[in-house]
Amino acid sequence: METQELLLKRRSVYPRQFNGQTIPKEALLQAFEAANWAPTHKRTQPWRFIIYSGDAMNLLIDQWILMAKANLEAKRETWSEAAETKYSYMRNSSHVIVIACHYTGLVPEIEETCATAAAVQNFWLSLHDQGYYGYWSTGNGIFTESMHQYFGLQENEKALGYFLAGQTNDPIPPSIRKAVEENLTWRD
Repeated sequence: METQELLLKRRSVYPRQFNGQTIPKEALLQAFEAANWAPTHKRTQPWRFIIYSGDAMNLLIDQWILMAKANLEAKRETWSEAAETKYSYMRNSSHVIVIACHYTGLVPEIEETCATAAAVQNFWLSLHDQGYYGYWSTGNGIFTESMHQYFGLQENEKALGYFLAGQTNDPIPPSIRKAVEENLTWRD
């Protein structure tokens, strides 16, 4: 796919659309190689990825369910069939990838956060170019201390989200965006 076409066709594909098939490790490694070439000030390469699949992925999803139920109990709400369905769809993912940033102190944190986001975009575009899909989520307790410990992150690292990757048999509908001119200010 040509670069511009790839950029315009990339879409979020959600776990409910995944078919449960596994993305080959070689395809993931190719996408991680693309991620590794994201722009990074002072070449700190702050991105970190923790890849869950199989039983480890299912244990992670079980952890999400425990946290979600505890949060509901704290609000005196009950677990619903819709919540059960949501989490069962997540098990259709090929992989769940924790996106983390390793802050070096060499540059402002925002620069390393942005570099990590650029790495995720490179990863996502490479996966899409290979015919695989994903969804970047910041839910499921990603920012909590308990998940920080669950992932084994260091004190100078922060989780920025989950990337749920998978395959789908569904057609991917086109997206709708506002006109680019709405986001531009030209100053000559």
